[in-house]
Amino acid sequence: MLPVTLDDAFMLGSRLAILGWLALLLLPRWRGLSAILAGTMIPAVLSLGYFVLIAVFWSEAKGDFSSLDGVAGLFASRPLLLAGWLHYLAFDLFLGNWILRRSQEEAIPHLLMVPVLLMTFLFGPIGYLAFLLLETCFRLAREDRIARLQARLPAWLPDLELEPRLTVAAFAMLALAVPTVFAWLIDIRQFQGVDTWIKPLKFEVSVAFYLLTLALFLPLASERFRTTWAGRYIVWPVIVPIILEVLYIAWRASRVEASHYNSDSTLGAVLYTLMGVGAVMFTVAPGFLAYGLARRDSAPMPEVVRWSLVAGLALTCVFGLLSGALLGSSATGHYVGTQPAPHPAVPFFGWSLAIGDLRIAHFFGLHALQIIPAIGLLLWLAMRQARAGLVALGLVSTAYAVVTTIALVAALRARPLLGLG
Repeated sequence: MLPVTLDDAFMLGSRLAILGWLALLLLPRWRGLSAILAGTMIPAVLSLGYFVLIAVFWSEAKGDFSSLDGVAGLFASRPLLLAGWLHYLAFDLFLGNWILRRSQEEAIPHLLMVPVLLMTFLFGPIGYLAFLLLETCFRLAREDRIARLQARLPAWLPDLELEPRLTVAAFAMLALAVPTVFAWLIDIRQFQGVDTWIKPLKFEVSVAFYLLTLALFLPLASERFRTTWAGRYIVWPVIVPIILEVLYIAWRASRVEASHYNSDSTLGAVLYTLMGVGAVMFTVAPGFLAYGLARRDSAPMPEVVRWSLVAGLALTCVFGLLSGALLGSSATGHYVGTQPAPHPAVPFFGWSLAIGDLRIAHFFGLHALQIIPAIGLLLWLAMRQARAGLVALGLVSTAYAVVTTIALVAALRARPLLGLG
């Protein structure tokens, strides 16, 4: 019998690694202790254990590195499986220490690094990718690269300013869509007849455009408004909950579980409630911005364009909150009515063509802040007359509100689309 069993060595190695991770998480700067433990001593001890196991047991290996089956053959040996585990512990801890030191050089708040370090501890490469994304976001926001990018655009575009933090958050959402697309391509699992990764992908793209729209509109408000609590609200109280919501949806998709209406457990009910609170937080923001752009001290622009921004943002706030509240309180989810077995739906969006679907009005409401300003810009380019343009804008905005209301009422009455089906 070995003086130290493989199980003992496994427990000892795991505890050493946890000690290093606790030092990174709880003592990131204290007298260099975490750097010594996590960057040198503990990885060295784990590497020594790995070396001994390989030296003693490699000759008995039945597999190789030439194929997946060959690697599986290697890990069929318990000593070599333990060696692989120590390899994982040593290099992930070393990577965690490197990530922490880089984050300190970039002056990234440690509170933001805690979830990154935890991801590195549990899923090494995912934590590394999360750090690269976070580091890139901070560099983009701090080094004014957004402004430099705009300077290279066509002559009329640099006049449009982008709020850097909202812009970086939008780019981060688009970056998250890349692994989601790959997951969609390789994962054949479905949830309720739909590929499990379609929902997080749609949310990532939608949220990216939502944040980018706010990033474009916020600088049009005055500096005075942006320093008020309402102006400041449009940044972090929007970014944080909206990103957490997307991450939650992606996590549920990875488990092939419902993200919305998931109250099967206490944890699920709590998370769904928090998800609703977050949705209210980032849906209120367009209302504040509508007020900021309606003020006399906002940036000079054609009146048609100004009031199209105000109308679009206001409609998003009102209908987003109203339809969201009805969605959240619906006992039957986003569908209203008896769902037939063959269930026809609008391609990509998935809106029901057979029964009521509250998501239609919710979509119209949330995207009013993009649709109405686009129409307002077209009206200004076509008419160039303030009075006629404002009248046309009023008619369009009223019609948009009426159509959204009809879609909402039709869904509540279990009728598809606008009640025409």
